[in-house]
Amino acid sequence: MRGCLKLFNPDPDLRTNLTHIFLAKHNDINMHSRFLDDLPREIRAQIYSYVLAPTGSITPKRTSTGATLWSWPSLFPNEEVNLSLLQTCRQVHDESKDVLWSDNILCFPPRRSIFDPEEDAAFVRSDSHFSRHVRTVELRFTPSPFDLAKVATFLQPLGAWDSGVLREVRFTISGMGTMTMFGELVSVIWQRAMRRRRYPNMKPGVFDSASLFNILRLAGNEETGHLRHLRRRLNIQLGIRLSSNKARREWFSVHKPEDCEETLRELHQSLGGELHMDGVLCYKDGLRLRETFAAWEAESSED
Repeated sequence: MRGCLKLFNPDPDLRTNLTHIFLAKHNDINMHSRFLDDLPREIRAQIYSYVLAPTGSITPKRTSTGATLWSWPSLFPNEEVNLSLLQTCRQVHDESKDVLWSDNILCFPPRRSIFDPEEDAAFVRSDSHFSRHVRTVELRFTPSPFDLAKVATFLQPLGAWDSGVLREVRFTISGMGTMTMFGELVSVIWQRAMRRRRYPNMKPGVFDSASLFNILRLAGNEETGHLRHLRRRLNIQLGIRLSSNKARREWFSVHKPEDCEETLRELHQSLGGELHMDGVLCYKDGLRLRETFAAWEAESSED
């Protein structure tokens, strides 16, 4: 069995070929028989996942005939998730029908979930198909000003899903220039702290920090947050963890580690739940689990 599992853990090209062969022949009776009779259930489950969850994230898109599901990030040229697997036969359908939801996160990219959330309002209604099946939702965005009224039309229905299936909502800040944007956020937090220390005439930074904090509070406030009853997770993909020591030294020559840590603390207080920085769990349920920036600054001086 171990040999079989190793054989069917292919590289991406072989994985694509397996998927293509299966889907191309799914109307062949002999294919059904050999696939179901010869392969163990565990290996069939892996193949189902390769077909229905190639990247682990899906995003809905409107079309002229309704809506389709696409991989996120997109896998050119096969961006659309091929659902014909579910129509193969009753046994394959019964075995694979839950994979689409158990192995995927429902993801809304920045332009749609934050800047124009009304576009996807139908997908997050409490009576939508997603509300009965989706277990994890991810909202990806960049730290820039938001229209909170529009964002509320997106977050409020998520919090009203009553099927009990949805367990977690993730907020992911990513994209080009994130280090610069986070640096501006740190500067604003620092300036605000300095104003509290009797510098009332200091001008705010170019970054509107209120927007980011407000959207997190809109979701996670302990008394009024729309998602306060769900697990919440903030992912900040800063990139500094993988940066060169030279780049880190330049960063910390402008931004003090203690100011960066204070910014993380305020972000975590706004949303609650978990805060991950470059894939590392830093805060959970109000507790700091590690001192992030001081350690990175120390590492940057090693060479």
